[in-house]
Order: sequence, then structure tokens, then C-alpha cells
Amino acid sequence: MGQVLQQEIFKFRHQQLAWLTPAILVLLMAGLAMTTHGAATSDQKFYISSAYGGFQWLTILIIVIGASCVTMEFEYGTIKQLATQVNHRWTIFVGKYVLVLGYSVLLHGVAILVTLLLKTSVGRGLHWQYIYLYHQSLLANLVTNALLDMYGGVMIIGLVFLLASCSRNSAAAIAIGIGACFMGEGVSSLLLQSFKPLLPLMKWNPFNMFFLQEEYANPSYQQNVTHLTIQQLSVGSLVWALFFVGVGAMIFSRRRI
Repeated sequence: MGQVLQQEIFKFRHQQLAWLTPAILVLLMAGLAMTTHGAATSDQKFYISSAYGGFQWLTILIIVIGASCVTMEFEYGTIKQLATQVNHRWTIFVGKYVLVLGYSVLLHGVAILVTLLLKTSVGRGLHWQYIYLYHQSLLANLVTNALLDMYGGVMIIGLVFLLASCSRNSAAAIAIGIGACFMGEGVSSLLLQSFKPLLPLMKWNPFNMFFLQEEYANPSYQQNVTHLTIQQLSVGSLVWALFFVGVGAMIFSRRRI
């Protein structure tokens, strides 16, 4: 596994997307930060704690990277060479998954650093010690949101990898992945409202787990939307992540090359 991961890191470092993504993230965050100048204090606190939209943008960027990482091996036929270098093809899949998870952690670190820098120019009136949600400081809320987003990404990346294993090209996997992540919350709400007798079971659907970070910012979601506590959403996200990775690895291993 270690050799597979080293090989994946080497390939990833030589891809333009790996170096362009941080630059794109910084530009998107800076663009939103410029629009918040002069906003109300409560709004500025929200923007800062959400890294000026950086965590939302990160979801899209990670979906693109994850889908491309898997499908490109089949698009360019390089999977044939990789398959001859390992005893089990699923190790390639897991190696890529671990790589993208690590890259996600790195990007979240970049998002936090950029937020610290942007605040000095557009959020000077606010101190990091200002109390925000859960009687915690603004800085604590920023870090907590980053950790929750990274944790939620474990399941999202697993889902994207599963979709990519079933797709013939990255565009399809990216489109379905983005659609699932950004429309999944609406689908989950619709399911819970339409099948109330099955609520004890339906509330554990994978789309409901996308509310993890939002429920932290909006505690009322537990009673009105998800019907699960943050701890339950965390457990559900991990279980679904393991399921997606397991099924995805199986499909990846048996896919014709």
C-alpha cells in the first residue's frame, strides 16, 4: 500500500490541477471577501467562520479532483500498467482515496490561512476572541467548521470515487457527484416529509448526512430537518463512507480494462 500511495503522490504532483486548485480557491475566497466589506457584524462573523465560502468551494474542487483521479486511469489506459504492479487492484483505489483525503486536509489548511489573511483587510473590526456560535470564539468556530467539513468530505469523496468507478469519463462522474452533494439535502428532506411512518429508518439515508456542518451552524435542524444529533450524523457519515469505499473498490477491481 505504501508503494502505491507513493506512486499516486508522484503522479499527482505532476498534474496541473493539483497546483491550480489552491490558486482557484484563493481567488474565489478573495472575491467573496471583497463583497463583504461594510456588511453587518453578524454577516461578517458568518463569512469568516465559513472561510469566506472556501469550504463550499472546496467541496466542488474535491469532487472534480476525486472523479478525475479515478476515471483518468481508464480514459488513458494507464490502469493496465498499474494493474500489473500490484497484487490486488483495490489497493490502487484505496491509495487514490487516501491521497485525495490528504489533499483535502491540505486545502482546508490553505483555506484557514487565507481566511486569517483576508480578515486583516476586510474584517478589521472583528477580533478572533468575539463570541459566536456555542459561546465559542470566532476562531474556534472557523476551526470547528473546517474539521466538520473535512470529516464530511470523507463520505463525499467516497461517494465520488464510487460514482467514478461506474463512469466511463470524468465529466459524468463530476456532474453526478456535484448534483448529489448539492441536491442531496433537498432529496433527503423530501424523503423524510413524504415517508413519515418510516422516519426512524429514512433519517439514516446518506443524503441526510450532508447536513452535518449545517446542523452545527443551525441547531434547530435536529428537530426540524435531520431528526439526528450531530453525533449521530457523524457516525452515519463514517458508516456510509466505509460502504461507498468498499463498494467502489469492488467495482474498481472488477471493471474491465
